[in-house]
Amino acid sequence: MTEAPRRGGGRRTRLYALTDGRTTAPHASLTMDTTVTAAVPPDAYDGLPSEWQAVLSLCMPPNGRAVAEIAARMHMRLTPTILLLGELEDRGLVRHRSPLEEAETTNVHLLMRIRDNLARI
Repeated sequence: MTEAPRRGGGRRTRLYALTDGRTTAPHASLTMDTTVTAAVPPDAYDGLPSEWQAVLSLCMPPNGRAVAEIAARMHMRLTPTILLLGELEDRGLVRHRSPLEEAETTNVHLLMRIRDNLARI
C-alpha cells in the first residue's frame, strides 16, 4: 500500500491510518481533473494530521487545485490521493467542483496553461 509523503524526516503515516481503513471514497466522485478547495480556514487546521494540513494548505480558496496537481505536489499516487480527499470531504474539510465542461476542454489556450503549470511542479 502506498504511504503518505515524509514530513520533516520522521516516520511516514500509512494511508489506511489517514483514511480510517477506507479503500473507496463512497460519497465523493472525484476524478483527476476535479477541483478541490479547502472548506475551513487555516486556523481550524490545528489538531489535524500533518498530511491533512498539507492538503488543505494546497487547496486554499478561492481557486483550489486539481486532484492530479495535489497528488503531484504531495508525491502520492492518484488513487490514494482520491481516497484521502474523499475522507476530507466526508469530514467537511474540503469541497469539490466538477471538472470542466466539454466546451471548456477544447480551449487550446486553457489546456496549454494547465500543461505549463503541471510542468512547473
